[in-house]
Amino acid sequence: MPAEGEASSRRRFPPWADCILWLVAGWLAIFTASILVLAILRALPPSRSLESFLSFVPNLLGISLVLALGLYASPSPGVQVLSVRRPPWRVLPAVALSTLGLTLLAAELDTYLEELLPPPDWVLEIFRRVLDYHTALEFFGVVSFLVVIAPLTEELLFRGLFLHRLAEGYGTRAGVLGSALCFGVFHILPWQVVGATLVGIYLGWLVVKTRSVFVPMFAHALFNLVPVVATGLASRSAILRQLAAEVPAADSHLPPHWLLLSTLAFASGMLWIRRISSPSAGAPNS
Repeated sequence: MPAEGEASSRRRFPPWADCILWLVAGWLAIFTASILVLAILRALPPSRSLESFLSFVPNLLGISLVLALGLYASPSPGVQVLSVRRPPWRVLPAVALSTLGLTLLAAELDTYLEELLPPPDWVLEIFRRVLDYHTALEFFGVVSFLVVIAPLTEELLFRGLFLHRLAEGYGTRAGVLGSALCFGVFHILPWQVVGATLVGIYLGWLVVKTRSVFVPMFAHALFNLVPVVATGLASRSAILRQLAAEVPAADSHLPPHWLLLSTLAFASGMLWIRRISSPSAGAPNS
């Protein structure tokens, strides 16, 4: 481990500049890896299973690079920077309740955003291909990416590295809001930025309350699991089709009673989390 003076000397930028540099480095790495993956897929015989498997490689490489850069520059131990602590297990049912409520509310928000700014066909095709599966192997690939790899890497990055760095300079509240904004901007597509930012605030609040990055990982995984399951069951109800993004926006609003139930589930879960979280849970990296 480097001496403290050596580690501190690497930090030459303010927190906001560090975050911008990390975002740019992540985008460049993901773009470069995506070009390489496309070249590999074109050189090999068409295979939906191989495409599903390789789809998460660019994000994994890009996020891993940014984590390595951020941890190398930080004078604090990695477990502290990333909030790698044993989660308070009793909070998980409350997290599940609030996350399920938020999932439905986020789907409704996405519907309104798509009505205000209709996405082009190529964007809709991206969303469909990410969730599309027809065989057990393809399902495993989708779950591996959306429910395992993405929550694990993105939470370490945004609710770990980004939140810690911003909280160091500007305080916990700014760390939560700033890391959520970075999380939203990281998704690039405007149809994802708003929803991802709002979900990022919730995930940041979770790590502040529980002091463990594994709690927002659990919530993130559950949030992504819902549309994966809904895709396989979309033919059974309009709500499942909305969660799977398979119906036009005009026909996919949640009924009022579902909106009410979703709001109550989200609010009840949040209150439950506040009540059972440790009173000493302040800044996640204190």
